[in-house]
Amino acid sequence: MTPSLTLLLFFPIAVWIVGSIPAYVVGSRLGVVHPGEAFIPVVGPYIVLLHSVKRSGWLCILGLIPLLSFVFYLWLILVIPTEHRRTAWWTLAFLIPGVNVVAHFAYAFTLDPYGVSGPSGGLGSTYHVPPGYGQRP
Repeated sequence: MTPSLTLLLFFPIAVWIVGSIPAYVVGSRLGVVHPGEAFIPVVGPYIVLLHSVKRSGWLCILGLIPLLSFVFYLWLILVIPTEHRRTAWWTLAFLIPGVNVVAHFAYAFTLDPYGVSGPSGGLGSTYHVPPGYGQRP
C-alpha cells in the first residue's frame, strides 16, 4: 500500500474520531444516556448534542438537507450555550472558521464534570439518567 493511499484512508477516519470527541465529552458530563452515539458517522455528534439540550435526536435529519443544514447548525449553536447555562459568547467562537474546532474542544472540556445544576425533568428529560439510576440500595 502506498503512503498516499494510506493517508487517504487514515485521514477521514482520524477526522471523524477526533471530531466526535467534544460531543462525547459533553454527553458524558451532562448525563446523556448514550454518549457513545457521538461516534456514529455524520449524525452522531448532533444526536448527542441534541439530547444534551433535551431535544429529539431525530432533529439531526435537518442537518442532512442542503440549505436547511445551515439554519439547523445556526440554531444549534445558539441553543447549546443557553441550555447548558453558559455565556452566549460561545456562539461567536462556534461561528468563526478554524476557531470553532478549538472552541468545541474548549467548550467540552471546560464543562462542569458533574453536569449542569438546575431543575431537571420537563420536555425530553428521558435523555438524561434519572437520579439513583444504576445504584443498588
